[in-house]
Amino acid sequence: MRAPIDTIAAPPFLAHLKWVNVPRVRMDKLHGRPVLIEFWDFCRSYSLRTLPYMKAWHARYESDGLQVIGIHSPGFERSRERAAVEAAVARLGITYPVLLDPDLEMWQEYENRGWPARYLFDGNGMLFDYHFGEGAYRETELAIQELLGISRSRVGGPSSSTSTAPPGQ
Repeated sequence: MRAPIDTIAAPPFLAHLKWVNVPRVRMDKLHGRPVLIEFWDFCRSYSLRTLPYMKAWHARYESDGLQVIGIHSPGFERSRERAAVEAAVARLGITYPVLLDPDLEMWQEYENRGWPARYLFDGNGMLFDYHFGEGAYRETELAIQELLGISRSRVGGPSSSTSTAPPGQ
């Protein structure tokens, strides 16, 4: 869904939070690049169903300038454990940066509503597009392409914007 106004800035990543796959990412250092952030939890099936799209967008658009970041915000006690999240990231083959948000601090900064939630920021760090829950894969990908100034066939075949079929199916 397009942001209703173009003046909502991406909150900075809280410096004391830990990262998986990278030492640290700073939002202000990503200026000039579109950034796709997804709040997720490895213990939630909804998050796992969006994961193939996030991984595909990372693989497909990173070289064009897109930065994909996962913010792991736990909804269950088990998913608060750093070792469990690191194991899940490895098992699930997630290669993009993942921020650990065990106390839901980033969740509160975003005033997030649930799992999963995607926020797409433009190269100036302003909210461009967002979606709560599953679906809207077509709309998200078209927004990514618009920000990158490119046009390609979409990841995954379904024409429905609410399809949960994984990419390539």
